[in-house]
Amino acid sequence: MKNVDFSLFFKINFLVSMLLYVAFIVYNDDYTPLTFAITLLGLVSSVTLLYVVFYIILIPFSFTKKIILYLAGMIFVVANIALVVDFFIYRLFNFHINAMVLNILTSPDAMDSIQVGIVPLITFILLIIGFIGFEIYLLKRLNNTAPKEKECLNTKWNKRVVLPLILVVLSEKFGYGFADLFSKYEIVSKFEVIPLYQPLTFTHIAAKYFGFKPEKQAKYSIKIKAALNYPLEPLKINHEVKKFNIFIIASDSVKYSILNDKIAPNLAKFKQEALSFDHHYSGGNATRFGIFSLIYGLNATYWFSFLNAHQRPVLFDVLKQLGYHIDIISSTNTNWPEFRKTCYVDIQSSIHDKFEGKPWEKDAQSTHCFMQRVEEDAKENKPIFSFTFLDAPHGYSYPPKSNQYGADGGEVNYLSITKESDALKNLIKCYKNAVHYDDMLFGKMIAKLKEQGLYENALVIYTADHGQEFFEYGHFGHNSSFSKAQIHVPLMIKLPQFLQEKGFANRINTSMTSHQDIVPTLLSLLGVSNDPSVYSNGKNFFAKGFKRDYVFSANWNSNAIVTPKYSYLFSNLPNKIFNNEVRDRNYQRITGKRIPSKLIVDVMNENKKFLK
Repeated sequence: MKNVDFSLFFKINFLVSMLLYVAFIVYNDDYTPLTFAITLLGLVSSVTLLYVVFYIILIPFSFTKKIILYLAGMIFVVANIALVVDFFIYRLFNFHINAMVLNILTSPDAMDSIQVGIVPLITFILLIIGFIGFEIYLLKRLNNTAPKEKECLNTKWNKRVVLPLILVVLSEKFGYGFADLFSKYEIVSKFEVIPLYQPLTFTHIAAKYFGFKPEKQAKYSIKIKAALNYPLEPLKINHEVKKFNIFIIASDSVKYSILNDKIAPNLAKFKQEALSFDHHYSGGNATRFGIFSLIYGLNATYWFSFLNAHQRPVLFDVLKQLGYHIDIISSTNTNWPEFRKTCYVDIQSSIHDKFEGKPWEKDAQSTHCFMQRVEEDAKENKPIFSFTFLDAPHGYSYPPKSNQYGADGGEVNYLSITKESDALKNLIKCYKNAVHYDDMLFGKMIAKLKEQGLYENALVIYTADHGQEFFEYGHFGHNSSFSKAQIHVPLMIKLPQFLQEKGFANRINTSMTSHQDIVPTLLSLLGVSNDPSVYSNGKNFFAKGFKRDYVFSANWNSNAIVTPKYSYLFSNLPNKIFNNEVRDRNYQRITGKRIPSKLIVDVMNENKKFLK
């Protein structure tokens, strides 16, 4: 017997989800009538196929009258909440729910690095209540409607909706397929806003049966679970090279442009005593990728394979062989991102990350831990390697008495942030306060090194895992683009006195540098004679003739080749493999220009070099 209630219930929810899908269309720009029409068809097509999947899932329960309605209601509530969440994720970060989001949701330690805020949490709870309430109301309304009225309405919808939807799906899929076949990126790129979009392409059929091989943009892929060949050969260490203490102090989310003598007076003073690399870029626009590139000297695309293999970095192998005492001090929990399974996998006992409170409070505790470790380590007859990671700027966190820039108190409502909003202006003030606060802590750490007599002959580095954007280039936060605000970070290195006397300071130039260059530089100074290419994608920036034509940066799904003039962007996702972009120094998209093939080949070779 036909279940008219279910049929109408299904169709009404389909319309609700379609409205949520269509909302995504506002996050594309520069529409032509053609691209707007085909994107709208793509949105309708995607929600149609999604509901086809729901219908198939519910078929086994079609013999019931009530159970199928309750199951369908639960599915629709979950789906619509997911669409709303995805909408705000895309609004803020320009990507859909992906592997990173799922990693956050399934990691018990993830919330240590994330500050959600009370307003988004309340909004989310109200949305859940609202969607559940709507489903209950709809079921009651259907139950109270006369059977003949429901039958008539259902018949009309079947005649007026089903066939047009079939035509929409077919026309959209064929439209996308031909646009992709002829490399019409101005059309294909518009589909990026569509959640769960499944493209139809004809490239293989055209080549196999018609001999048609369209010219495509450079193809890129990386094996995720490949075996490793790292390093390429055993490292050779000259144990006679003079050892020196190494202190690396890194901060989360500090961009190069934020630092000046007012916001960060201690760093400004340190800069006068150090070498400043003013064109330095992180290997990623998110913490795990930025720190991975710094600690391994490798491109961030290796993260997945190294995590899968629990592969330790050669940096700590060398330090251990040279007898270094190692300290890892982190304000954030090193279980997430999974640094205990990658960067620090073989030095678990050296990790200090059990701190409590708000990010600024954890930074204060990390600083205290650093100073304690310095006092204790100075008593031992061992060289010191210390890596300290601060977190306050990531959470816009600072103590109330450190409100240098007059930010309003209270929770940050990320849902209300736009380029022109007062909420954004206030958030920038909070960010400056947090950077200023951590600068004060940095000053304390430097003072402790000087007090213990360790500063003069130590190598001290200050840098960041990635930057932070406030719509300067059209995006917010980090992990959403590869603009300068997100990957151009500070790098200052104070050399030991004996290396300064050897003229190392005169060997640097104004070339671009990368996080990938830090490990090969350190290991070369520590007496590793192998060419850096056998264990790193980076270079020793004190080597004669050092010069970079580009830097490489990556995140979960996307990659960037950044040159002094252009940024070339491409994806790891199979359905976005040809959706390459070229952007200028202001991160504005340039049409009609392709990624130079030599750069693509260089990056492909570097990204597979350490995979078997």
